[in-house]
Amino acid sequence: MQLNEMLTSGMQAASSKGSDLLGRPVAITLKGVQQGGVESASSLSGLNLAMPVSFSQDATGAGVVLLDARYAALIAELMFENDPPELPAELSDLQVTAAAEALGQIASAIGDGMGRATRRKVSVAAGDLMSVPGDMVGIVRGAVKDSRIAVADCEIQIGSHAATRLALVIGGSLADSLVADKPAAPVASAPEVALGTPQGGVRVQQAQFGSFPGAGGAEMQSVGNLDLLLDVPLEITVELGRANRRVRDVLNLGPGSIVELSKLAGEPVDLLVNGKPIAKGEVVVIDENFAVRIIEILAREDRLSGGI
Repeated sequence: MQLNEMLTSGMQAASSKGSDLLGRPVAITLKGVQQGGVESASSLSGLNLAMPVSFSQDATGAGVVLLDARYAALIAELMFENDPPELPAELSDLQVTAAAEALGQIASAIGDGMGRATRRKVSVAAGDLMSVPGDMVGIVRGAVKDSRIAVADCEIQIGSHAATRLALVIGGSLADSLVADKPAAPVASAPEVALGTPQGGVRVQQAQFGSFPGAGGAEMQSVGNLDLLLDVPLEITVELGRANRRVRDVLNLGPGSIVELSKLAGEPVDLLVNGKPIAKGEVVVIDENFAVRIIEILAREDRLSGGI
C-alpha cells in the first residue's frame, strides 16, 4: 500500500471522530506527502502548536501533529459548546486542556484509520501540547527521533470556519514499516471431525438463545462533549479587592503596613475560576476556616462563553 493511501484513510477516520466530538462537520484532507531529511521540516513554519504522538502495537515509532494554536483554541471552545464567529486570538490555559483532550482522540482515530488500511493494529497516544518557538526542525527532530521524516500536509476545516493547515510528521522508519507488506499469518490445520450418526447416549437439542430488550428497554444516555472535561481541575480564587501603588510604595512595604483595597467593608467579594469572574459572595467562617457563600452567579451560558 502506498503511504498516501494509508494516510488518507487515517485522516478520514480523524474527520469522523472530530465531527462526533465537536458536533459539526470536520474535514481533514490530505494535500500531499513529502519524505526527506528532518531539515525539510522547515517548510512547516507558521504552525505554532505541536502535539507529540507515539505509535504502538503492530507499528512502533513517534511523530508529531502540528497546527495553528488559534485553531486549537477554536476546537477547545467547541468542546465547551461555544461557537465563536472568529478564531480566538490566543490559546488560554483552560483551552489547552480541552484542546488536548479533543486532539488526542483525533490522533487516536488517525491510528485506527491507518490500521484498517494496512490490516494492522495501530494505536496512537498523544502527549502534551507545546508551543513552537520558531525552531521547527528542532521540535520535529526531538519528537520523531529519526534522521528521516514523512510529512502528511493536510487541511482542516471545521463547520463554516475558514480552513487552515495541519500536518502529521512521522519518522521515516515508522513510515517504512507501515507501508511494508504485512507478513501472512500462519494457517492452523483444521481439526479432524468424525462424521456419523449420534450414538445411544447422545442427545441433540435445538439451541436456545436469550432475548435482548428492545430499543426502548434500556435507557441510552448521551454523553456531551463537556462531560469529557468534568474531571479537569480548576483553580478557584476569591478576590477581596485590588489596589494600584507606585513602585516606591511597594518597596516601602513592611510588617505592619496597611494596603487599602478598592472594595468597601461588607461589599461582596469576587469569585474567579481560572482568573475569570463567575460569581459574587460574602465571606463566612466555617470551623475556623474562611469560606464564601455565593449570593450572585453568572448564568451557565455566560460561564461557558467565558471559557469556564
